[in-house]
Amino acid sequence: MSESLLRVVVAVVLILHGVGHLLAIFPIVGKKLSQTHSADSWLFTRLLGDTGARIIGVVIWLIACIGFIGAGLGLLGWLVPSELWPALATWASIFSLLGLGLFWNAFPFLFPNKLGVIIIDVAVLVYLLWLR
Repeated sequence: MSESLLRVVVAVVLILHGVGHLLAIFPIVGKKLSQTHSADSWLFTRLLGDTGARIIGVVIWLIACIGFIGAGLGLLGWLVPSELWPALATWASIFSLLGLGLFWNAFPFLFPNKLGVIIIDVAVLVYLLWLR
């Protein structure tokens, strides 16, 4: 696979991964895709109540979503400076894992949603922080 084709494939995966984070916002706005799909946080719902937890959830998921989309666009050199894509992907992965840890049921199904999030986030972090 050529380097340019690999760049496009990785960029598309990052963009789709970012868009996928919108699934976590569905229960916040009342659209549940399964019985366990929830906007509850084991930490923030208890500390701040339902509304506070929902606000934090939206912020975390939007940061991850926008970060991954921006990273993919930056990797392609579209709309986002290309030198920003590694930082955007790193921070998006951190927020994504943080969000999943705090809002485990924000994604409706274990596979492919939760496992896919973890695999892609960890792969991005391993590549950008250790292998690059």
